[in-house]
Amino acid sequence: MAGVLDGIKVVSVEVHWAGPLVSAYMADWGADVIKVEPPAGEQFRGTTRIEGVSTSREVAGFQVNPSMQILNRNKRSLAINLKTEAGRDVLCKLVEKADVFLSNYQIISLKKLRLDYDTLCQINPKLVYAVVTGYGSKGPDKDEEAYHWVASWARPGIQHTVTKPGDYPARTPTGMGDINASVHAVAGIAAALFNRERTGKGQELECSLFHTALWSSLGEIQNALSGMQSRGRDEGESARPYAWQPLHAAYRTKDDRWLQFSLIQADRYWPAFCQALERPDLENDPRFNNVEKRRENHVELLNILDEIFASRTLDEWDKRCKEHHLIYSRVQTPEEVVKDPQALANNCFVDLDHPAGQMKVLASPTNFRQNPASVRMPAPELGQHTEEILLETGYSWEDIGSLKDEGVIP
Repeated sequence: MAGVLDGIKVVSVEVHWAGPLVSAYMADWGADVIKVEPPAGEQFRGTTRIEGVSTSREVAGFQVNPSMQILNRNKRSLAINLKTEAGRDVLCKLVEKADVFLSNYQIISLKKLRLDYDTLCQINPKLVYAVVTGYGSKGPDKDEEAYHWVASWARPGIQHTVTKPGDYPARTPTGMGDINASVHAVAGIAAALFNRERTGKGQELECSLFHTALWSSLGEIQNALSGMQSRGRDEGESARPYAWQPLHAAYRTKDDRWLQFSLIQADRYWPAFCQALERPDLENDPRFNNVEKRRENHVELLNILDEIFASRTLDEWDKRCKEHHLIYSRVQTPEEVVKDPQALANNCFVDLDHPAGQMKVLASPTNFRQNPASVRMPAPELGQHTEEILLETGYSWEDIGSLKDEGVIP
């Protein structure tokens, strides 16, 4: 069955996570994505560890990088030296018939390679040209290199907001900023393609790791813009996040696990919360019987609740919270998440056929009922489709031989 982007051709000069994530969505949705890499391969192919954790494992004699499969499945790989005139000519011929050009190379590097929008739109005026940058294409740091740890986590203020005062700054989940930026970028590309259908005109668009992280932290940032106190914690504040709202807090259970509650409409849920705890006496206790009283006496209430939750296991509390329809969740490990019945029921993980054997991978998170996303093939080997793509573009076998002799392709 054809995907919603069947017939759309994407040429992506991409590296590591941010760019490949954008084209991964489109590839899952049926687009023909050509991943353009240097002859030695893009950076992530050679990465063996991230934050001390191995990125690959050996399966049936194959070295398999699961993240590489997520980022690059359903794509074709073209290995080519873009620093040569002949290599750039190949890319320009691909752009002539492409719908989308995508890159997360630095703007300065794209200009040096003459792959900037002003140049490529002369070749194809209907082209949708999209870049994912670190800090944006303007300003004093526009040419600075960036990864999500700095551009999406530290600099936008998120790391400060989630770190307990006095503690070592909190770490970010791997690639979170790249993932966040990719969602904004693919939404922009889809909107640009829709606009092209109506107007016949192409579009240039940009998403930066920095700006999309600001959007993800809009509550804190907007408060700061408005001259209000942000929701980050000062040294004098309680080290427990949102301590003043005990129904929006986490509690440790008897078996040393955690439950996270998010009962934002605190007065509405207070009776059911007390019933779940089997403490009806708390419901009308004058110290706690409305949100203002609970705020005023939050330290006393937290001490009581800590003791109550420590009396039962996570599974026991899980059952009681469900029975009383509270808004809560177990704090799960990744190993538990991949077995979560809700994830399994919603097909969050799908099978991918790989030469090493079938493996489970994350599914595309956007579900199209009539034209569902699909995982059709594993991530390509470096340059696996180079000859195939060149032949489609109009090169002859003789031309391909010459390009190999000249070192343009491996």
